[in-house]
Amino acid sequence: MDSNVKSSIHEQIVTTWLNGDDRGFDDDTDLQATGVLDSFSTLSLVAFIDDTFRVQLDPVDINAESFKSVTTIAELVSSKLNAAK
Repeated sequence: MDSNVKSSIHEQIVTTWLNGDDRGFDDDTDLQATGVLDSFSTLSLVAFIDDTFRVQLDPVDINAESFKSVTTIAELVSSKLNAAK
């Protein structure tokens, strides 16, 4: 997995939904259980991924399992980037 992908996603979540405060937040934090991601923020994050990495996510890719944490999202994005090569 590309560490730049993970750090970009982490940074986006912290600055957009956590007001820049990442205390108690790490790459394995459950984004749904903690209330960081809901349906609207998930769509916003999908748009960020598309704009930043030029990765088109299929509707089946956008689910609770793949959007559980920064790590799982970064793994999904990295797999899409690798498949496009």
